[in-house]
Amino acid sequence: MTDSLLTLDDMKKSIGTKSKPHVLHIEKELVRRFVEAVQDTNPQWTGEQGTAEDGAIVPPQLFCAIMTIAPCSKESGVIPIPVPEAPLPRENVLEGEETWEFLTPVRIGDVLTSQTTLTDVKQREGRLGEMFILEYEAVTTNQRGEVVAKSINTIVNY
Repeated sequence: MTDSLLTLDDMKKSIGTKSKPHVLHIEKELVRRFVEAVQDTNPQWTGEQGTAEDGAIVPPQLFCAIMTIAPCSKESGVIPIPVPEAPLPRENVLEGEETWEFLTPVRIGDVLTSQTTLTDVKQREGRLGEMFILEYEAVTTNQRGEVVAKSINTIVNY
């Protein structure tokens, strides 16, 4: 964060800013450990259902958890920012809402690339003063270029 506070006009200039792509290799051990940890024995996750060439489908909960990993901001050292290239205007962050749309099954062996874009900024007054509502959209593709998922994440920054 800079010494001077960013304004709504400053933030609107950042709309359309994209994060660096986040690449993740979906490995069998990662899925096995997650399924074991949450005690979900659904045969889709373990590969006991379907054909051998289909492979096991990755549980959507795991997908949400691993694709929303964001590095900490270099400026603050503690706040994960979905698009570090578009700085936060204020210091505090509160998760607002997150929605997911799954379009193609993710399977063991897939290589996923996710990129997040700042898509909207609004400003409101709250009990603690001025706050910003920031909306981000993430699109995730597999190694074949197929869109496997989209998510919209809203955070409140005050």
